[in-house]
This record gives sequence, structure tokens and C-alpha cells, in this order.
Amino acid sequence: MADDGWSRALMAASGVPVAGEARDDGLRAVVMEARADGLPRSRILELAQHREPAVREAVASRPDCPLGMQASLAHDRRTSVRVALAAGPGLAGAIAGVLAKDRELSVLKALARNSATPRHVLERLAAHRREDVARLAQRSLDGVVLTASRAQVAELEDRPRARDGATEERSPVGDRVDRVLAPRPSVPPRDGAGPAR
Repeated sequence: MADDGWSRALMAASGVPVAGEARDDGLRAVVMEARADGLPRSRILELAQHREPAVREAVASRPDCPLGMQASLAHDRRTSVRVALAAGPGLAGAIAGVLAKDRELSVLKALARNSATPRHVLERLAAHRREDVARLAQRSLDGVVLTASRAQVAELEDRPRARDGATEERSPVGDRVDRVLAPRPSVPPRDGAGPAR
């Protein structure tokens, strides 16, 4: 007889051990370890070759994922691992170029949304035949700066870059335009104490 969802939920709520629960806890612990800061490089290498996709996803999404592991994970058979890599903050430019040739739309969309994706890869994605991928890449290329008036942009460009003689470091993503967020909308206070009906 097959175990259905209701009986499994009832057993879990009542505290009766359910088959596979210990395995889920073990997997959860390994995934948390793969996300942890200060993990030795040798352990990251072991976890990047783990058989569970959730562990490989956690390694792919690390900001300090080494280039060799990124190259390996870019060819992973599971789409979710490649999506995690494409969306990761530590994505290398060469790996972004490899992922731009992926056939899965979810990988391309994650790549187009990632702020670490180099400009030349975004330009390639902006010319993609799929309209939704091209639109996302074009948004990333344009940024929100285009919605600002020219006077605001000129004011931002005239401001001094460094304070107190400190030198400003070059951005690791190259010559991408900084994004400026629109101001948060505010609601004026109402004159009545109670809600309107």
C-alpha cells in the first residue's frame, strides 16, 4: 500500500519517526556546511563533487567558489546547480561566457540578472533570440541610471570620488554602470485617527 501525504504529515506531527527523516537531517547538515564561512578549500572540493544536487548548489552559490570548481559546476547535469552558479556573487567572467551558451532558459535568466556578469556577456544575452532573456539582459545593461534626469547624473559625476585622500579601487566587474535605486514612496499621514470605511 502506498504512503500518501496525509498519513505522512500526521505521523510527522505526532512525533512518530518517518522513514527518510534522518537522511534529510544529514543532508541539511551537509548543505549548511557547504554554505558556511571559513570552509577549507579541500572540503569545498569534496562538497563540489557530492552526489546530492543541493550540496553542489550550495557550493556553486558561494562567493569564494574557486575558478576550477566553477568550470566543473558549469557543466553539471542538473540545471539547478548551473542556475545557482549563474546567480552566484563570485561568478568569474570566463565562466559567465560558458554559461551564456547554456540551453536552459533558467540559467540564462539567472545570468542576465546577476550583477557579477560582465558587460560583454550581457551584450551577447541582449541579442538572444528569446525575448525574455534579451529583455532581462538589456535591463541589466541599462540599469536604473537611465531613469534619472541628466542634471542628476551630472551632479553625481561632479562629486569627488575619494574622501580624505583615499584611493578608490577599481570594480571587479569592469566598466559596468552603477545602479541607482528610485526613492522609496511615502504615504502622507491621514487626518483621521481611525481607518477609512
